[in-house]
Amino acid sequence: MIIGREIYSGKAYIYDPFILYDPSARERLPSGHALVLGKSGFGKSSLEKCYVLRQLRFRDRSFAILDAQGEDGVGEWDSIARALGVTPIRLVYGGEEGEGVRLNPLDTRIPSQHQFKILCSMVEIIGGELASESEFALSVAHAAARVRAADEDRVPVLSDIHDALTNPQPAMLGKREVGIEDMVRWGQPASLAMDQLCSETRDLAGLFNGPTTPGIDLDARLIVFDLTKLPREGEAMPLLMSVIGPWLRYAWIKPGDTVKRTLIVEEAWHILSHRPVARLFEEFVRYGRRLGLSFWAILHHLGDLMVDEAPEASAILKLTATRVLYHMDKAEADTTAEYLQLPDWAREAITDGASRCSPGRAVWQVGNRMHLVEHIRSATEIELTNTNRKMTESQTGDQTPAAPLISMRKSAA
Repeated sequence: MIIGREIYSGKAYIYDPFILYDPSARERLPSGHALVLGKSGFGKSSLEKCYVLRQLRFRDRSFAILDAQGEDGVGEWDSIARALGVTPIRLVYGGEEGEGVRLNPLDTRIPSQHQFKILCSMVEIIGGELASESEFALSVAHAAARVRAADEDRVPVLSDIHDALTNPQPAMLGKREVGIEDMVRWGQPASLAMDQLCSETRDLAGLFNGPTTPGIDLDARLIVFDLTKLPREGEAMPLLMSVIGPWLRYAWIKPGDTVKRTLIVEEAWHILSHRPVARLFEEFVRYGRRLGLSFWAILHHLGDLMVDEAPEASAILKLTATRVLYHMDKAEADTTAEYLQLPDWAREAITDGASRCSPGRAVWQVGNRMHLVEHIRSATEIELTNTNRKMTESQTGDQTPAAPLISMRKSAA
């Protein structure tokens, strides 16, 4: 798939991580994962959107987008999704009536052992690291919740976990019986976290407690999760990331499936800066080969992440075999160049926002090869990827689309 042109040679620049991962590739990539870095306004968003629009023309390619940016109450991907006949999956903070959807971390599509990993991560995001006694109490509550739901012929939900934690039964720890009083005390950190997720008076209640909203088509070729109504700060965004990753992973596992999937995460620092979330996504990304998965992490910079103190985040970054680097300030460029071991010419290029890495241009590191690339867009792509309408004068006059859009209404999410 063409990206644009290589600046110094003028040749077309073509890229496809799935083709480059194939053993027959002249220089095989170790993974299909990508890291995109750079300041706002220099082309990250345009690149990822054009990449998706162009790849959708191929058979057996599908995409899931975690859209964390937008304006006027909708995400940046809203216009593209609707132009293709796709309805974004909108997640709403606070469980507002009539809006948004719910994702159940205890959905039966997720294996029980991985449900427990998600529960641990959610509790740690809200209340901090779990002691071994609390983890034991949570595991007992999870088992009790699954039994209760099976007896009532329904899917288990988080309120089942909450009930089991606050009204526990004695449990066996090896050959020792743990009494009710100890089970209540051990489970208190988890029960307090569950209260935030389940109580109707809490803001987080509408996101996770209950069956998954019906009608979400995870086989659609384009799935857009609109996260723009969730606050950037606080627990809502990392909690959601901790659920979406495993939820997609197990929904996508199908025997004999040949679909190549790409997961694009806007504002990926919500993953990399929270160790419980990064732990889940590291496993997801490492599993990418079996899923036919290409994971794209979109960030402004690495400086805030302190990746050396987060081994899971560092592992995710090291698994990316493609790095696309747009313009950065010098201090940030130095940090990035040191971490990614960039040559001097690349370090100098990404600090040059007026020429070498002006808007639309970036340093592409694909495996051991490195090029300065200009991304070229058609008139249709320019219109659909314009995120500067609020800051620029309105434009008049008709533009003839350079390429038609392919309707995807039959596969709408």
